[in-house]
Amino acid sequence: MNSNATSPSPFEIIVGTYEQYLLGYKVQNIVNEYKIEKSFATHSHVASIRTVASNEYHLASAGADETVCLYDMRYRRESGKLVHHKDTVSCLAFSPEGSHLFSCSNDGSITVVRCGNWQIEKIWPVAHKGMGVNTLAIHPTGKLALSTGEDGVLRTWNLIKGRQAYATNLVPKLKSNAKWITIIKWSPNGEKYLLAVNENIYIYSVETAGIDRELTFNSKVICVEFLKDNLIAVGFENGEIKFCDLKTSLHTINMKAHDMRVKCIAHMNDLLVSASSSGEIKLWKYNKRSLNILQTVNCGARITCLSLAQTYKDLMQQKENTSEKEKKIKTTKLRLKQEVIIEDEEDLDVSNPRKKTQKKKQGKKRAIEDVEDNVEPTRKKVLKVNEIVISKKKRDRSLQMENINKPTKKKKLLKKIKTTLYNKKRKENSAASQITSPAKKIKKLNKVEELPLSHKKHKIKLPMEDIKDVLPKKIKKISMGKGTILRKKKKKIIG
Repeated sequence: MNSNATSPSPFEIIVGTYEQYLLGYKVQNIVNEYKIEKSFATHSHVASIRTVASNEYHLASAGADETVCLYDMRYRRESGKLVHHKDTVSCLAFSPEGSHLFSCSNDGSITVVRCGNWQIEKIWPVAHKGMGVNTLAIHPTGKLALSTGEDGVLRTWNLIKGRQAYATNLVPKLKSNAKWITIIKWSPNGEKYLLAVNENIYIYSVETAGIDRELTFNSKVICVEFLKDNLIAVGFENGEIKFCDLKTSLHTINMKAHDMRVKCIAHMNDLLVSASSSGEIKLWKYNKRSLNILQTVNCGARITCLSLAQTYKDLMQQKENTSEKEKKIKTTKLRLKQEVIIEDEEDLDVSNPRKKTQKKKQGKKRAIEDVEDNVEPTRKKVLKVNEIVISKKKRDRSLQMENINKPTKKKKLLKKIKTTLYNKKRKENSAASQITSPAKKIKKLNKVEELPLSHKKHKIKLPMEDIKDVLPKKIKKISMGKGTILRKKKKKIIG
């Protein structure tokens, strides 16, 4: 990112503090002048924050309160908390594609949580023989991960199979320091990784599976960051920042950056951000042999961890871009509510009568489901929803008759209802004839004769009391004024 008239995309500096606050600072470049402005502050933790990680619009922080707090940076709000650990959470890391969040704890466990629904997908309860896990680093491909713990062993995890691949005992080489390794970093190309403890940095080669280079300094190493595959930035306890070329082991830059120890370092493009335990945050512009300060700010708290996050536009703009797609979906699917009436099918053009009986062998249940479950407005002539008739464009007549409820199936259903109803009335009349007068008997028989046993347009007009007991269990009756309409129980169709 060179200095030019075009402004680079802004980003945010996220820092966690001993005072339990998570703070955000927005970095903007306006006409080659960088500005750092405070963007947010939250007090979600009840103990010091030890680690923070970000990926896309997800942000996570954790610490001594055994809780992982989750934030959605699109809406600028907290989206939940994870409380599956039983001791201080020492490290958080997102997978490179942003699909999973890894968390390590002093309770000896490593947990893998899926982003979005935040459900635990994998847990290694005794990752380092039940001892505390210090740190974890994920390979750029997302297939491997390295972790160190108080057992003094460097463990490699196969993230494809979800199990440990192999373990390397660091005690013979590092002695007692092997138990306190809190810095592991992968190179951008994934061919190297480093371990740092006290005044030493050990560079390992993946190809040789051994130490490729060893760097020793005169001050304790607090933080390390890969700037390029063969260039690292190191922050020290005495406040210095050094750049080291891994090919030659030479220090290309040695600068007194802070008055107190450099607690955290992170970079984005050609910008470097450093934070001190005193609360001081500095923005630098760097290359291999120069480090120039651009801006500085003090948060007024003791900084413990740092992460950089890209800023996102308001979701309202994104919704405008997707509004057209949503409208198209709404035109192809209709959500049904309460009453639905299918107009008389005989009004439709039946130029191809063969299609009426094309699906004659299907069950009655399918005939009803065709009307209720899979209603497509483009294949119906008229639908009435909540007593409002919605007219749709006519399509090919053959397609209209293909998936619509067939008159033959409706006739069968009506015939069964009428036959059952007629038989029931006959039984009631025969029983009533034994205790009633002939005049009353004739009157009841007249009622039966008045039943509409023929319906040319497949409409049924029956008193609700008469058909209450003869309807199938899955059919529900709805009164619509003059007549009665039959339909299934309400079933929501997601539009």
